[in-house]
Amino acid sequence: VMDYDGDVAERVFGCTECRACAQDCFKYLDTTAMFTVLKEDLARRGLVPQNLNQGLHGPDGLDETHNVYKAPHDERLSWLSNRSRVDQPADTAFFAGCTSAYVRQNMAVDTAGTLERLGVDYTLLADEWCCGHPYVAAGELDQARQALEHTIALYQDLGVRRVVFNCPGCLKTFKHDAPKLLERPLPFEPLHVLELIAHLAEQGEIRFRPVDPKITVTYHDSCTMGRWLGIYDAPRTLLRHIPGVAVKEMPRHRETAYCCGAGGLIRYDYDQIADRAGQERFREAESTGADVLMTSCPACLMQFQQTRSNLRSESARRLRVKDITAIIWNQLILPGEA
Repeated sequence: VMDYDGDVAERVFGCTECRACAQDCFKYLDTTAMFTVLKEDLARRGLVPQNLNQGLHGPDGLDETHNVYKAPHDERLSWLSNRSRVDQPADTAFFAGCTSAYVRQNMAVDTAGTLERLGVDYTLLADEWCCGHPYVAAGELDQARQALEHTIALYQDLGVRRVVFNCPGCLKTFKHDAPKLLERPLPFEPLHVLELIAHLAEQGEIRFRPVDPKITVTYHDSCTMGRWLGIYDAPRTLLRHIPGVAVKEMPRHRETAYCCGAGGLIRYDYDQIADRAGQERFREAESTGADVLMTSCPACLMQFQQTRSNLRSESARRLRVKDITAIIWNQLILPGEA
């Protein structure tokens, strides 16, 4: 029997859930699954770290606002100018997620705009809740189940058969966690928007305007997009199809990519760990000589933007940080367009 205390809680909740240990375990142990069980035990004993706990249950916490930013729930779609698709029956749904809905709204705008231009018949939920990942990260699995059941039921009412995500964390929660937590398969197909767009690019159904002037990009594989979901090729396929873009890989990339430090919501209570990891990864990106550090994860995007600001060096200022959906939206050409 393990003795749980604050020291154990710090070690467990200080994990970014990067999954590197599980991938490289010579005993083939799923260490991340073990940490999920440990977190559940710690949560039962009231040992969730203070700031994370307040973010979930305090005034304006996740329980009340259904987002991790303490923002009003009725402002979740404030980024959306045309609400004609909201709560409309459709085969496809776009799950915006908390970060792109509230603090990196350009990601939501770019993703929705791209779906529009591609002619995808999609819907959005007026009452979309957080995917439930913060509850999973806190070991509060019953609350995660409640959040998932809420959204899944709304999608079923609208006849949704496919849900598109621009956040790997949200996608992982539905694709990986939900079937286990709910003990049944999802009633729809979950996929990242890059998987959809990369397929169209490979089929020659879309193409891209040249980037002018030309740029060199280094792509950061988020831990969730990579080691959790195994999506390595789609973003690189898209970058390869955009004229004027050269890709320079970091020394650690794809399966060996280093964590940005933002995973597991550790910044709530262990910001020094997050800062240290973010600076190490940012400097690795700098070493490539690229013009742009690009990622496909809103948490990584925020982490790198903050890291870039904190470093305050000339080399850091030269390396721009962007989400890949921005370049897709800006350069996309449909058949028949000039």
